[in-house]
Amino acid sequence: MKPSSLMSQAAISTGGVLAQGLARFAYTVLIGRVMGPEDLAHVSAWIALALILSLLWPTGAGNAAAHFLAHERALGHSPVPALRLIQRSFWISCAGMLLIGLPVAMIALGADIGDTIAIGVLIVTWSGYVLARGIEVGLGRITSAAIWDVISSATTIGLLTIVLVTRLPGALLWPIAIGYAVFALHSLRGAHLGHDELRQESGLEPARILKFISWNSLGLLASNGLIQFAMVFVFIVEPPLTAGLFAAAMSLATPASMLSQAITQVLIPRFTEWVAADRVASRRRYLMVFGVMFLGLGAVFGAVALASPIVVDVVFHATYREAAPIMAFLLIGVFAFSISLVATAYLLTTGRTRVATAASVVGLVVGLIVMVAGTPVLTGSWAAVAGVISGYTVTAVWVIAASFGRVQADAPRGIRVPLV
Repeated sequence: MKPSSLMSQAAISTGGVLAQGLARFAYTVLIGRVMGPEDLAHVSAWIALALILSLLWPTGAGNAAAHFLAHERALGHSPVPALRLIQRSFWISCAGMLLIGLPVAMIALGADIGDTIAIGVLIVTWSGYVLARGIEVGLGRITSAAIWDVISSATTIGLLTIVLVTRLPGALLWPIAIGYAVFALHSLRGAHLGHDELRQESGLEPARILKFISWNSLGLLASNGLIQFAMVFVFIVEPPLTAGLFAAAMSLATPASMLSQAITQVLIPRFTEWVAADRVASRRRYLMVFGVMFLGLGAVFGAVALASPIVVDVVFHATYREAAPIMAFLLIGVFAFSISLVATAYLLTTGRTRVATAASVVGLVVGLIVMVAGTPVLTGSWAAVAGVISGYTVTAVWVIAASFGRVQADAPRGIRVPLV
């Protein structure tokens, strides 16, 4: 694929994910301004729980879809067999997520029966969204995914506006759950269509896909999950008002990471093609992409951190002013996380999944230890900030150093997924 085509697809994908990111950002802002810090704390903790659970399998399944469906299409094989396997594994995982999530929501996060039902629906619809988006990317439907991202986002904010105007605090989770369902139902319904011209035979073994998802899920839980664990941790150890300030800071610090997430989802199939064509030359291309991402994201995160007091005052109001320093320091950790995604994508496509997974697991363990150990000395919020920064920095340094290492020229051509 030509660089111009890659940049075009990355721009379209970024536009779609930014629409979703802005919708989720607006979601928390509207709830925080209209309902107050305590309601914001509850909603943020419940959403964090859904995101953590989705990392147990569905997000890895989405990455597997982007990776393997692109692989099958590139070889002229029908992607349908791989797609069916990934979707079956997703529905099985939904049962497990609900068995874990619903008791945690009620016992640890104080959800009543109505809120618990809404949390359960959100767990399934958010997970369905991340899977469906990976499928769209793997099938080359970048523009379609971006369009439905916009439709889904508009649905979410429209329904939330109705809930806030009519003052229905018990329905605060339903708009975002329905918004994700709109995308997921559209994409999953049409995923099997349009592949009749491709040959049906494929040498791709189901075990390779499931092992890919398993290890990718472990890495994603260890990396993406840290800041979500921080939100849940703060909600448990701090009073709701303080937890609401942390939720506001987190909502302002995390949207910038959507840039790297969107671009990385496009880079996975592109890195796959580059490695298949010329494994050694792919490293040179990767280093160029990494340099551009590092400088671009660094500029974005630095500017937002410097403007954090102004951002908090403008987006929220004086009640949330103490969230500004928390936001600025959280951005350090979120930047480390964001740039590590690019390195992780290259490690994944060059058969070094275990390196990325090990780095993420160590980073998560370090972050959680710092979080818990720091609580007696710091407040719960600042202990969580320290955990996020330390954990993501450890992971970023590890995966970046590994990704800069030379790759073997005599590796097999084509997609090489490690059999771990």
